[in-house]
Amino acid sequence: MAKLQNVLVSYDGSPHSKEALHWAIYFGRHSGANITAVKVFEPLLADLRQEADFIPPDSLDQYEQLEKQDQQLMADAKALGRQHGIEISTNLLKGKVAESILTYAKGHKIDMIITGNRGHGVLKQLLVGSVTRHLVSLSPIPVLVVKNCPLVEFQGGSLIMATLRKILVAYDGSPHSKECLAWAIEMARPVNARITALKVRESAEVALAYAMAESGSATRMMAKLKEMDDADAAMMNEINEIGQKLGIEIATQILEGNASQILMEQSQEQGFDLIVTGARGYGIIDRLPIGTVAHNLISVSPVPVLVVKI
Repeated sequence: MAKLQNVLVSYDGSPHSKEALHWAIYFGRHSGANITAVKVFEPLLADLRQEADFIPPDSLDQYEQLEKQDQQLMADAKALGRQHGIEISTNLLKGKVAESILTYAKGHKIDMIITGNRGHGVLKQLLVGSVTRHLVSLSPIPVLVVKNCPLVEFQGGSLIMATLRKILVAYDGSPHSKECLAWAIEMARPVNARITALKVRESAEVALAYAMAESGSATRMMAKLKEMDDADAAMMNEINEIGQKLGIEIATQILEGNASQILMEQSQEQGFDLIVTGARGYGIIDRLPIGTVAHNLISVSPVPVLVVKI
């Protein structure tokens, strides 16, 4: 059961991590979730302290300076939270970034991890960032990958928090997609955001039905298409029943094509603020077992993406 009580945000002072911090503050304000911001020393830096007797003094001084900078980052995160009436806990971690964040999250009952798609790390030149991909692949905890921050607006010279208005959920009736819908509902309810559940018929699935007709099996083709229609109709009814039970209106839509492309197009055309998608199992670094759709979306989606596993 999706429940947003404890949120962990990866913060390194980069523009993307600041946007991630704003999302965390937003959830803290509207859901009452506890917010923790962490900064991780990467391996080469973390190892310096352990081997301080074997490195030049100027390198140790540099390490201590970086540590002070990270302490200031955590103080800045606390200050930003207080501006919005939120107390943010902070922690400095040492080790490999993704693994350190996950270890902390598992040990502190974190319900959601929020991260930017590119930070100030060694691998910042990559499109999404190996750290982010690694984190999404390994994490059994939902990970929100932030690209921009539609929750932040400026009026005059003042920064204000806007409202999460529209959430798009990739839904195919699988346990993963049901958990995605549960998370969308959890985030939408405090602010009355609108939810749309989108079922995408993959082109290969439809092509199989038409291939039957080309082979002279028109009857089989019609039976296959009817089977698909009936399954999708049952799926949409199930979503409506869930919404009615919870007192939430959930719009439904069925489209045909490439799932990643359709989700991105719909997010732009209909102005969604967030996409929620599922992923299967635990991938290794950034291989595809976590789901090509999830990987594609965190790479190129113009809006934040929440990746959910079960």
